Amino acid sequence: MNKFLVFVLVSGYHLGSLAKAEIIPDTTLPSNSIIQTNGSVNEITGGTIIENKLLFHSFEKFSIPTGTEAYFNNPLQVENIFSRVTGLSASQINGLIRNNGTANLFLLNPQGIIFGSNASLNIGGSFIATTANSIQFASGNFFSATNPQAPPLLKVSVPIGLQFGNSAGDIVVQGVGNSLSIDFDTFAINRQNRPVGLAVAPGQTLALVGGNVLLEGGNLTATGGRVEVGSVNQEGTVKLTSTNPGWAFSYENINNFKDIKLSQAASIDTSGNGGAIHIQGQRISLIDGSAMLANNFNDGAAGIITVKGSESVEVIGQASYNPFYGGVFTDVAPGATGNGGNLTIETRRLLVANGTQISSGTFSSGNAGTLTVKAENVELIGATPLGTSGLFAPVAPGVSGNGGNINIETGRLLITDGAQIVASSFGFGASGNAGNVIVKAVEIDVNGSSPGNSSGLFASVLPGGTGNAGKLILETGKLRVNDGGLILVSNDGFGKTGELTIRASEINVTGFNQFNPSLIETTEGLDGSSDGGRLTIETGNLEVANGGQIATGTFGAGNGGELNVRATEIRLIGTTEKGRSGLFASNLIGTGAGGDINIAVDKLIIRDGATINASNFSSINPNVPPGQGTSGNINVQANVIVLDNKSIITTETLGDKGNINLQSEKIQMLRGSKITTNARGNGIGGNIFIDTDFLIGVPRQNSDITANAQQSFAGQVVVNAKAIFGTKFRPSLTQESDITASSEAGVKFNGIVQINISDTDFSQQGLWIPESTFNDSSQQIVDGCRGDKTNSFTIVGRQGLPENPTTRIQGQVLWQDLRIFPNKNSRRTQSVTEKQISTINNQELIESQAWIKNVDDEIELIAKAPTTVQIPKNQGSCN
Repeated sequence: MNKFLVFVLVSGYHLGSLAKAEIIPDTTLPSNSIIQTNGSVNEITGGTIIENKLLFHSFEKFSIPTGTEAYFNNPLQVENIFSRVTGLSASQINGLIRNNGTANLFLLNPQGIIFGSNASLNIGGSFIATTANSIQFASGNFFSATNPQAPPLLKVSVPIGLQFGNSAGDIVVQGVGNSLSIDFDTFAINRQNRPVGLAVAPGQTLALVGGNVLLEGGNLTATGGRVEVGSVNQEGTVKLTSTNPGWAFSYENINNFKDIKLSQAASIDTSGNGGAIHIQGQRISLIDGSAMLANNFNDGAAGIITVKGSESVEVIGQASYNPFYGGVFTDVAPGATGNGGNLTIETRRLLVANGTQISSGTFSSGNAGTLTVKAENVELIGATPLGTSGLFAPVAPGVSGNGGNINIETGRLLITDGAQIVASSFGFGASGNAGNVIVKAVEIDVNGSSPGNSSGLFASVLPGGTGNAGKLILETGKLRVNDGGLILVSNDGFGKTGELTIRASEINVTGFNQFNPSLIETTEGLDGSSDGGRLTIETGNLEVANGGQIATGTFGAGNGGELNVRATEIRLIGTTEKGRSGLFASNLIGTGAGGDINIAVDKLIIRDGATINASNFSSINPNVPPGQGTSGNINVQANVIVLDNKSIITTETLGDKGNINLQSEKIQMLRGSKITTNARGNGIGGNIFIDTDFLIGVPRQNSDITANAQQSFAGQVVVNAKAIFGTKFRPSLTQESDITASSEAGVKFNGIVQINISDTDFSQQGLWIPESTFNDSSQQIVDGCRGDKTNSFTIVGRQGLPENPTTRIQGQVLWQDLRIFPNKNSRRTQSVTEKQISTINNQELIESQAWIKNVDDEIELIAKAPTTVQIPKNQGSCN
């Protein structure tokens, strides 16, 4: 045969194969693969079989054009089919791949694999497509695409790994998008129009493990099975384990990954019974309404999703052509009785934005799973009319399943522009309990809003629900709630309100938006009859400013919850047109009692109109109809309490009582500040108990302590103090700083003011008020010695001396002469007892006019100066 004829024959072969398929076997196996073409079907037979269980095929090229198929006509007893591509071109799959029986099919091409929008699978077992170099077996052998001349496999052995080189090719899956939508009757995801794309039999595994993995509108489906997507960027082995049926993959020996991207509304779906999705890469992104779903539609085991991105996981952007927000979901679907699965995300940076969601909720009678996030940074940003960005574990309206829990461990958590973390029951007939939210972070920032949405964390039951609200626990270094951000545990239905616990080094609650103040709150709603939840804060520094609030409350028949704060320093600052900054425990419009506020702090500062308020009606909005319940109590233990510039501690009430108990070394009231238990209407006034060393006011600044009433009995004011300055008891309020317990109903309804001074004898009701001007101290002590002779006058301790030099002396007064004389035996200490003082007081006292040195070489004060005073030689009068 001449050279020209050979060329024509070879070229004709390739042209013919291009018209049908591009499946070309090589000659590297003991028994090589055989291709027979029958119309659009390319039948693959031959290959090397080991003990009738393992079948090996090897191709120089493996591609399937549109409208054609590759049919692996394997014996039914074969369990695994291993096919490799040893040539230098990527596989283009745009047709059908099928086999016989339940055999698993491995497709190995290090150059890359591209699945077009018409690609499909009809595989009895699992399908593993990989751009690894070789498949490793337990026997130590490798089935290699880059070294096809390796010794052949001689015995049955299970595959245990995919061995990668330095430059694994990409895997691409193209498609028409997921066509998912939201069922606005149930708020569940509607999957009716979703294309299956590449799909394996129920319960089997569909795996794409290569370099970059890109789903460009493509869809992967393994109903009740497993989808594995891995992206590797280094030499190493991905471990492979048979799960019978299916396969599991482990990346413990891989430290360097490539990217995984779902775009153009791509999707991965294992929904059914026990479906699982495992994604491992460097940067993992879902955009354009792309989604991952492992929802439960039946009564079986829950599905699981695990997403691990060594660099980032980003879920951003909604679909442009259908009403679906995109995200990652392990929900219990409508009609399912099985429980939802767990959803875990581990990465350095998690970004959820533009209305996308990560959710493990329930839309049926099954209980929701747990959503866990471990990341260095978590950023939840924005909301759209279609959806709110965030992390969700909800109970849908009308269902009986319990909500899921949300656990977050991160360096920094940012929730902004209307994004949310929600473990709530959405009420309207829902009977399931809401889940819990637990966050452990170095920093937490909750700020801002979008139209109709405030950024925040929620563990709540909405109106119409009968379940219990969950717990919300935050442990962080710094917590900032700004610009209308919310942290809320509430029950607006008929169940119990949960608890809110915050432990932080520093907490800042500041500002408001067009909807509400920045707020940390537990509340029981209009429909509720149970008590409000407990709100506990443990922190170093707490600042609530510019309209920010921390509150417990009740709108219904239940009592308000407790607000407990333990801190080093608390600063409550400012008021706005929308309300005061402060701490609140109120019955806002219901019939229940307001809750208690308990504070233990080193330094408490309340200024510029801020408040601590335990009331039975809204002190923020005077138009709210009054309630009927009593007010709670305010209990404060502090070293220092400062109220400045119209600030107030109050238990105002339209019901009865509401006491204030303050224990502090020093209480200072300035510029119109108040401590009050005023009762309005027919309410009986509460009591005020103050135990302090120093109660300090300013006479003409109108800072008052009042236990007053309008139409009933006023309360009682008891002050135990060592000294009181600048305020005094008066029968009724004046423009001075007053202590009162009066009733507008008349004198017989007045309360009692009892003031107990422990150390000092004060005149006029036990109060001593300093003069507005002070004496010149330079006129009180005789300047007997020159200032340049190193002289000093030292007082060590009080030894019974009172703060006020005009009041009586208590106890023993000691005078100690500290001068050092040449003769140490001449130094003396004299004590003057109270009895001796009394004797002296009965004698007429004559002011001393001079001093002399007596025969014992002692200084003696005398009533009249002698004509001459001898000063011993060599002794100056001031040395």
